[in-house]
Amino acid sequence: MSRLTFLVFAFLWLFGPTAPLHAQQNETTLISAWEQEQKADPATVKFEKLADRKYHFTTKRFPFDGELLIRNVSMQNFGGEDEFGISSGTVEVELQNVPEDFYRTFAMSYGQWITGNTFYWDAQGRRWLTARQRADLAREIFPTYRPFWSFLLGQGWLVLFLVIVLVLLVPLFRYKRRWKEVTDRGNRSLAIGERAIQLSERNVQLQEENAKLLQEIRDLLRK
Repeated sequence: MSRLTFLVFAFLWLFGPTAPLHAQQNETTLISAWEQEQKADPATVKFEKLADRKYHFTTKRFPFDGELLIRNVSMQNFGGEDEFGISSGTVEVELQNVPEDFYRTFAMSYGQWITGNTFYWDAQGRRWLTARQRADLAREIFPTYRPFWSFLLGQGWLVLFLVIVLVLLVPLFRYKRRWKEVTDRGNRSLAIGERAIQLSERNVQLQEENAKLLQEIRDLLRK
């Protein structure tokens, strides 16, 4: 093989159709990510591809050693290309020739395994992530806000309750203070009114005493 031919093949390998598989958000890359995850699972004993979407699968999670088929690939996009959008994909599989009571007997272990067949699209890294990888990435991106969000999610009900209490108490305190001001003004007005009445009564009394004194003077002058 000449150097030129080698360079052409190298270029096609790096930049051709096979390279950008992990840069595309489609069923092919999702299945590829799922296959890699099955192989990397410590509980997997054997994972061998027999045909398109058909595998020989053996695992220690539950007693199974047989064929596994991919029946469907379900993908959902909720603005996955945006900063806070979410795109997910699930590889829906079927285990062949399992007993009738298999899914009831091994419901927990099978449910945990099947949950791991859902992946999340990382728009920035152009790759599919497991739920654990997505959580690790979120912790790396938002390390500063993790304590706040943990507290908010864990004690959110308490924060909401305190906010409601404050919303109710602040107007109450304002009303109480306003009512006290009005009451104080009323008390002062009442005190002034009572004082005015007392002065008025005193003036009436003085007038009566003056009138009585004048009458006595007149009587003396007439004698």
